[in-house]
Amino acid sequence: MSIRRILPRSIIGGATLSLLLVCGVTGVVTYGIHRLIDAAIATTIKNESIQETNKWANHLKETSPDLNKMLLDGAITASQSEIVRAAIDYNHVYSFMIFNLQGNMVFRSDEGVLIDPNAQAFSEEAQNVVQSGKPNVNIIEKQSVSNLPSVYINALVPIFNDENMMIGVIHLFMDKSDEAALFHQFLNWLGYILPALCAILYSIPSLAFVLKREQANAKARHVSHLSRFDHLTGTLNRHTMSAEAKERFALRGESENIGIMFLDVDKFKEINDENGHEFGDACLRNVTSILMGNVRSTDLVGRMGGDEFVVAMPDITHNELERIGQKIVTDARKAFEYKGITARSSISIGYRLSPNGETPQTALHCADLALYHAKANGRDSLVEYFPELDSALNRRREIEASMQTALQNERFEAVFQPIVSAKDRSIVGFEALLRLTTETGDTISPTEFIPIAEETGMIHEVGLQTLRNAIKTALKWPSQVFLSVNLSPRQFDRDDLVEKISGILEDLNFPADRLELEVTESLLIGDEFRISGQLADLRRLGVSIAMDDFGTGYSSLGYLWKYEFDKLKIDRVFLEGYDFDSKRYHEIIETIVVLGHKMGMSVTVEGVENERHADMLKSIACDQYQGFLFGRPMASHETRKIAWNFTQTA
Repeated sequence: MSIRRILPRSIIGGATLSLLLVCGVTGVVTYGIHRLIDAAIATTIKNESIQETNKWANHLKETSPDLNKMLLDGAITASQSEIVRAAIDYNHVYSFMIFNLQGNMVFRSDEGVLIDPNAQAFSEEAQNVVQSGKPNVNIIEKQSVSNLPSVYINALVPIFNDENMMIGVIHLFMDKSDEAALFHQFLNWLGYILPALCAILYSIPSLAFVLKREQANAKARHVSHLSRFDHLTGTLNRHTMSAEAKERFALRGESENIGIMFLDVDKFKEINDENGHEFGDACLRNVTSILMGNVRSTDLVGRMGGDEFVVAMPDITHNELERIGQKIVTDARKAFEYKGITARSSISIGYRLSPNGETPQTALHCADLALYHAKANGRDSLVEYFPELDSALNRRREIEASMQTALQNERFEAVFQPIVSAKDRSIVGFEALLRLTTETGDTISPTEFIPIAEETGMIHEVGLQTLRNAIKTALKWPSQVFLSVNLSPRQFDRDDLVEKISGILEDLNFPADRLELEVTESLLIGDEFRISGQLADLRRLGVSIAMDDFGTGYSSLGYLWKYEFDKLKIDRVFLEGYDFDSKRYHEIIETIVVLGHKMGMSVTVEGVENERHADMLKSIACDQYQGFLFGRPMASHETRKIAWNFTQTA
């Protein structure tokens, strides 16, 4: 693998610059150290040579007692010749010359052989030594064949007799190659080691600085990335998306339309709850992949939070915007797999083709309204904004405000519809039905406010408040009359539902066996394990569980068997069908009643509005009736007047 793939380019660049700097500094240091080493070697050899030259001169003086006479006469005896020959081999002397006090050469040797000069040559250097009384030493260095430096000493030193009087000058040539080679080898190694150590000592903090700087730059880049992009999906974050969309709107041409899509994942909370947040995150990344695979390179894609995304598409036609949106919806229907878990999801999209002059805030608002309409009408669809959606939004806001006020002031009202026995038509219970009246006296239908309560989460408090108030009414009824209350599927989203209901029963001292809780089939298609546990816990309290509106949803026999309901309530649509196709619907209703009885459940039929309905139901052994024939929903105070004596005969 290439280093460029392993390390960031900035680190490689910084390290290269640092390496060049290290090499440059090391070169300068190495050159300086070698210059110092050469100077140190020269000084050391020179000082040593002076000592050895003086030592050689003293050796010659000590071994030649007639040296003074020899210098004066300029002649040499046989014994003196042997002494001089022996002195040549002493202390690596290569050759030498002896001068008298006048600076004239008296003797000269060459390569160990004594040469008796015929004429006395004058040496100015020797005369200078005589006059100064100080030695003159020079180092001569030349390259040898072995590539080691050969070093010679050219030294002129004064000669003194026993009375310490100068008697002449000796000019010596001494071979110092071996000593110089040792010095050079040792000090050259030192010269390489010291720069290397310096380089290492410099490189470590230098590389540390480069790495630290890169870490700081990487952190800055990371912070910059986070400030622009969503960390989970890689799309633009809310702030950047808003800013760049605003810029696109400001720079668009006079006839340029900009498409805005507002979309989210349908039932994303259920996906998270059933499969875990890791799967939910993977699902959002899959949605991002679908979006990026369909939009154009010039389009903007941003995550606004949660499972909500916005797409801004400059310079686009209505047909192209619709085509891309529909393709996204279609692609999102495909099964998605992550770590062995497969799930199917869908996307709802609201879109707006924004004309020139419209602000991005207005365009996004319109797309949001269209998205809400898409979700309210079945989800998994693409909906374009139309002006009537604004009035729908205003209506929703009015309902939300009325609900908030009613919840705070406990103005939600429960009305009660009788449930009668099929045997004698005596009232055996009441179903509590929720009603909402605004401060101005207008009535809001449950079909309007209950879905909004579920979407906003207010249903949890509304449901518990309704249950408590309904029980307070039921406490005034005869003990054999039960209370039936509907539970929204959204109330089961909270794990404390059973605890809350148990607490209300205990606070009001209401027998659990007088309470019947109605649930619809839509509840059962969620987290079956959790829902079944909650229903079982409610039954353990002594509460009865009724399947409401049976026949209008999935009508799964598996659900009836699995959850062990106490009662089956047949929806009113079957009696409505009986009015125009009595034979067929009679058989359907009878089949459901038989099925319920076979599974150990009592059966109540809703929507009984005339005696014809009642007679038919009696013939198929239905247990209980509910409908306008036996009473319309009534206020709390009205139930106290009739609960124990209401009986209607045929």
